[in-house]
Amino acid sequence: MITPENRQPGKEASLLCPSYLAKPGVRLFGIVRADGRVSFLQQPLVIDATFVAAARRGRPPEERFRFAGKCVRNGCHQWSEAKQVCTLVDRLIDQLEKTAVENLPGCPIRSRCRWFHQRGATACAQCDEVIRHHEMTFLETTIDS
Repeated sequence: MITPENRQPGKEASLLCPSYLAKPGVRLFGIVRADGRVSFLQQPLVIDATFVAAARRGRPPEERFRFAGKCVRNGCHQWSEAKQVCTLVDRLIDQLEKTAVENLPGCPIRSRCRWFHQRGATACAQCDEVIRHHEMTFLETTIDS
């Protein structure tokens, strides 16, 4: 978990948001299975405009894949400037209520993942259920309440 004492400014600049939009240059790191859970790739793939155009045919690509891109911190509406954290991962942990496991599943972005850097294995426990469409639905319901 990030605290002011263990924050590493150099590392902060290279962290990735694990809930990014499909855009050229971002990393594809997971594929949504038929059961709605995410299977993670062994290595992330940097996608290009051709992939994005093809993926936009049919359902939104964010409902079929997981993407990671540079965490833009205060450029994102999920960022708390006061706490210097991503608030989305905290809300997902509260909503999904899955506990951390000792042996984490493989993840190609964990070493640079904003959520892991912020909340450790507890964030990883939620991750295979996070699909951007569900995230947006969750946000809409929490904002309205």
